[in-house]
Amino acid sequence: MDSDPTISGENLPVLRLQNISRTFGSGRIVAVDDLSLDVYPGEIVSILGPSGCGKTTTMRLIAGLDEPTGGDIEVFGKSVNGQPPHRRNIGLVFQSLAIFPHMSVHKNVAFGLRMKGVERRTIDQKVEEVLDLVHLPAAEYGARMPSQLSGGQLQRVALARTLATEPSLVLFDEPMAALDRRLRDYMAVELRSIQKSLNVAAVYVTHDQETASAMSDRIVIMEAGKVVQVGTPEEVYERPGNRFVATFLGDMNFLEAGSVGVWSDGSRTVHIADGSLVVADEISGRREGGSVMVRPEHVELMTLEPNGPGLSGRISETQFSSGFYRSRICLSDGQEVLTRSTENTAVVCGVGAKIWLKIKQGRARMLRS
Repeated sequence: MDSDPTISGENLPVLRLQNISRTFGSGRIVAVDDLSLDVYPGEIVSILGPSGCGKTTTMRLIAGLDEPTGGDIEVFGKSVNGQPPHRRNIGLVFQSLAIFPHMSVHKNVAFGLRMKGVERRTIDQKVEEVLDLVHLPAAEYGARMPSQLSGGQLQRVALARTLATEPSLVLFDEPMAALDRRLRDYMAVELRSIQKSLNVAAVYVTHDQETASAMSDRIVIMEAGKVVQVGTPEEVYERPGNRFVATFLGDMNFLEAGSVGVWSDGSRTVHIADGSLVVADEISGRREGGSVMVRPEHVELMTLEPNGPGLSGRISETQFSSGFYRSRICLSDGQEVLTRSTENTAVVCGVGAKIWLKIKQGRARMLRS
């Protein structure tokens, strides 16, 4: 399955969303608000956000299941506004998978090709090819019925059926939501490997941060119909643009600084409770105050006072969960810091004990806004 020759070797997007909007109720309800996004060949872009943020509406607009009230949607540089789904050459993998229970695996995968009028010999060849690709050899699985397959195997059948029609773009709408975490993690790696081997562009719509991070080249974070941040999984996790993104992607400590020092070469010293920290800051110039954010896994607990900047507090709670010790430290001004570590330092010290906190270099940052 070759990528489209019109974009071969060129950095042109497969999908371009230009200022698209979707409103309901005569404009009173804004589901998608002035959204722009490019998706390139071989790229996996996840659209991530809480329920009601507009991610599913965006997917429906791309697929042609709904039409924007403003803006334009292009595939390979051509507008598809007004075109029905079957004219857009976009593959869909739904949460329900939509596997036909009365058809064998072979017939399920062949369905889209038969609808296109492809001749039988070509269909059989293509079905065998894509089943091999998703690790369900036709000789072993082609004659099986869906009821004879596991959840992960059904996922592969749905993907194979979509890939058989050689779409320009594949849309995934929460296809792994019904799987348990272990299988979901495994399938995320599998789907990414298959997609990359074909160099097919993909958009993955989900509310699952872990799956999105495991699969994606870039993540689009949406809130209330708007895109609030776009970046690699590492960028959006480690350098969130605002408090919403920071908390949506996992646990985050927010500490209010009592005083803020002078900005110098991307960092400044801040005073918190009875200690100080050197924190990264993307905004130069004077600050009267501000919030410092740091992920729990970047806070190191020490039984002795460290040399240089650091904080101190008392252990108020500690517990072990899934291979990590999670502790809550109360600073002298009442602010709390959540920590997560494979070391049992806080457990050894005990609740109420004084402890020192050292932040890994470059991991504490001033919140932009």
